[in-house]
Formats: sequence, C-alpha cells, structure tokens
Amino acid sequence: MKNGSRNAKKTSENILVRFIHYPVETLGPGRRVGVWLQGCFIRCKGCISPENQPFDDVYSMSISETAAQILSYADAYGCDGITISGGEPFDQAEELLPLLQKLQKIGHTDVLVYTGYAKEKILREHPGIIEHIAALIDGEFKLGLHTEAVWKGSENQTLTIFRHEFAPKYESWAAERKGKLQLVRKNGEIRLIGIPRQEDLPVLLAKIGETSVTENEDKDL
Repeated sequence: MKNGSRNAKKTSENILVRFIHYPVETLGPGRRVGVWLQGCFIRCKGCISPENQPFDDVYSMSISETAAQILSYADAYGCDGITISGGEPFDQAEELLPLLQKLQKIGHTDVLVYTGYAKEKILREHPGIIEHIAALIDGEFKLGLHTEAVWKGSENQTLTIFRHEFAPKYESWAAERKGKLQLVRKNGEIRLIGIPRQEDLPVLLAKIGETSVTENEDKDL
C-alpha cells in the first residue's frame, strides 16, 4: 500500500527503511553505516531524494531487523558511527526511539540524525530521542541558500553536537568543504550519497543516468 499519510505503516514495531549502506564517507565524520528512512511530510522544494518522500509500507521492516542489519555492518567492518537520514526520521519518531535504544544498548552512541524540522521543535517534542544521539543537523532545505559546507544542503541548516566526547571529530568534519560524493546501487536503485552543491545537482543527475554501477558497488564522484 502507498499512502501520503503516516498510517501507511502497519504497526509501531515496524519502521519504513528505504535502504542501509556501509561505508558512508560523506554524511558524518569517518566511515559510517547510513540508514535512510522512508516517508516525509515536509517535502522541501528541490529535495535531492523525492523518491524517499511517500509513506510506502513496501519498505516496512521490523525495528529489530533494522538494528540487526546496522549491526551486521558494524560487526563485520567496524564503523565510526551511524547516520540516519530520510525521508524524515522524526516523522517516524515513535519507531526511531526504540531503534536508537537498541543501538545505544550495545555501545553505538555516535549517531547523527538529519531532520528538516527546526531544532527547537525537536528539543521540545522529542527529548528522549535527543538523549540517544550524538548530533543533529536540522532545518528545511532551501533552494537559493547556497553553501560550501560538506554537511548541509543550504546555508540555513545548523549542526548541534550533544555528546561532547565526539565534538572534536564533528567540528573537524564540519569545517570541510564540499567535494567527495558516493554513487551506489542498492536493491536495484542507483543512489547518490552525500550533499552536492545546489548548482551541480542537474549535471550530477545526468551523470548518474549515464553511469554503470553493479549491485552493492560503491563509486566515488
């Protein structure tokens, strides 16, 4: 079932996950496990991943299986952290919290979450989630507000670090300029990982259409 409403997901024991990938080297410091949730109410104009916006229960996974897949990458390869994006993670806040609790319980405390909502709203409505993440990047994507920062798509977005033991590596990463992007094929879909310059996106999308990528192959752009 496809649906624009939050009710597309059948139970709170499941979460909508578009895909999970390792290594992610463009969305957070180090080599990370990336998790892209499915479904977003914000739907920013110019969104780089509009296919991640519908709430579609074809992407429904149990929270336990989601955690197990993340941990399978972490256990097999080691990782420097976990990055959760979307879609909009906080549109599945009820399911995001137990997922974060499972990850933290076994020692994965460096979790970065991207959200299109304002930080003030997240702090007010989801303090329990904040307790389980290391950092938050917040704010809607705004066309025309250009930025060279590697970690954001528009200048209005902000980075807040909650776990200060990770502050040095986040501050170092946040000082980097845009450059590397990744191109991967997951579940038959070619995916761009990373945040390009706004003016580069049309050229990149054309390049992606011309690039041959095999399943689970990871190419740098």
